[in-house]
Amino acid sequence: MPPPIRVVQWGTGNTGSHALRFLLGDPAFEVVGVWVGRAANIGRTARELTPLDSPGSPSAAGPGPSATQDVEALVGLGADCVVYMAAEPQGSVTTSGTDGWESVGTICRFLEAGTNVVGTGISGLIYPPTYGKPVFDRLKSASDAGGTTFFGTGIEPGFMSDALALALTSISREVRSVRAQEIISYASYDQPAYHVSQGGIWGAPLDPRYADGFASRVLAAGMGAPILLLADALGIELDNLTASAEIEANESDLDLPMGPIPTGTIAGYRFEVAGVKGSTKVLALEHITRLDPAVAPHWPALDPGGFRVIVDGRPSFTTSVVFDEEDAAVAGCVGTAARAVNAIPIVVEAPPGVCSALDLPAITARGSMA
Repeated sequence: MPPPIRVVQWGTGNTGSHALRFLLGDPAFEVVGVWVGRAANIGRTARELTPLDSPGSPSAAGPGPSATQDVEALVGLGADCVVYMAAEPQGSVTTSGTDGWESVGTICRFLEAGTNVVGTGISGLIYPPTYGKPVFDRLKSASDAGGTTFFGTGIEPGFMSDALALALTSISREVRSVRAQEIISYASYDQPAYHVSQGGIWGAPLDPRYADGFASRVLAAGMGAPILLLADALGIELDNLTASAEIEANESDLDLPMGPIPTGTIAGYRFEVAGVKGSTKVLALEHITRLDPAVAPHWPALDPGGFRVIVDGRPSFTTSVVFDEEDAAVAGCVGTAARAVNAIPIVVEAPPGVCSALDLPAITARGSMA
């Protein structure tokens, strides 16, 4: 048996806690460090920070390292890989001094120190050229200095709109358009930053200006990354990248983990990022997100939630990935964690570089089959 891959888990929230559970339960990995965002979690063991009531919980695993916020100590461990799952930054990754800029800086510190990075914490980095040459060059310089590999991934943005969408185009010709949709309820999602009280959209007044501002933020956050990746992979030269959004209100008060949502406030959004050629949306990504099934019944729905990839070509078809689990939001977080953990061995073995799904072999559950 080869020695275990030494891993630092960065972030133990809705997604990171599941990644940590997978890592602790698999002898192919050794968790050597854990970073936590909440001060209350400092000093807790890795095992204490996993959802132990979940199927496959690492009941036989040891406690693992104690959580910390000491970045220098974690970088100094010389781990083989860090799974970077910090919360999505609020500020631009291209602007010095923002939390987005600092997040990229943290990734670069690990790369420079010789630690590979699998990241889900910055959506646009599923296709690193998305943010332009300065951000890409920061990552590339750090990768070159440390002889390391960076790979950004996730479930969406990520697998559904890159690896799966591309694979599905292989069974069609004369393709006119490709559309990926995420259709999930966020009712159980415990992320206060998304709530109006913390500057988020949920629970805000139903004002059309919120929709316009939300569309702008979607583009700024890098949600065009799947479109740019697909365009390059399919050899399409786009004329424009556009974003639009719709918002809908709830008809009754909602008391959710992220915070209260009063009647008549934003409880559903539908945004689209589209790659346009001529006057046609040839590539599109939609998120159709509700806090209650009764919100916006005229929007597309999947029960209990999941994803669609719609290919218009010869032949045309729709592929749906519907979760069997009751809570699709949790299932989406688990799927994101699984994608990242399954990528670790491939990234560790890959040549140094700044990668997307276009640059690596197929990522599978190899090694984790029961």
